[in-house]
Amino acid sequence: MLLSDMRLKYRLLMMVAFLLLSVLLGACGFRPLYGKHVSGNVPAEQYLALTEVEQINDRIGQQLRNNLLNQLNPKGPAEKPLYSLSISISQSINNLGVQKSAVVTRGNLQVSATYGLTKLYAPVTLADGSQSYTSTNLTSGTVLSTSSYDIPQAQYAVRAALKDARTRAVKEIADEIKTRLAVYFKQNADKL
Repeated sequence: MLLSDMRLKYRLLMMVAFLLLSVLLGACGFRPLYGKHVSGNVPAEQYLALTEVEQINDRIGQQLRNNLLNQLNPKGPAEKPLYSLSISISQSINNLGVQKSAVVTRGNLQVSATYGLTKLYAPVTLADGSQSYTSTNLTSGTVLSTSSYDIPQAQYAVRAALKDARTRAVKEIADEIKTRLAVYFKQNADKL
């Protein structure tokens, strides 16, 4: 009996805490980033889905572009994109753990991505019959990711560890760029 009373009080206390937290979050102006707000604001996903990702050089750039395409446009590319995302990427490797025998045992892979988001306008037909888009720069930034990895003595294991570190860094950068773009779209929805 006593145990069931304690459980009931605990559940009641948890429900009151949940309701109180809900009221406080609603009162402070909290708005969901990806969900639709009660006031009818357009969710960030709709803006993200209208964003095309330009080609990026190198294999690591292709991996980043594929990650971004999966995150921004999960249903496939937009037929008429309104925004274009351009990215330049660079990477560097630093040796961290060096034994007395000069054998490296630990490394850091640093990947840096500089992005720029532009708004595309309707195509303009040029005198020679070709079409050109005019655009306006909306936002830009740089994202840095550092991914550590072990450097074993086996050559194949080194390549596998570096490949895994690169995959982790690219995923982290794609997540960060998506979040930054979603925040930008949410904060500037009335200007878009």
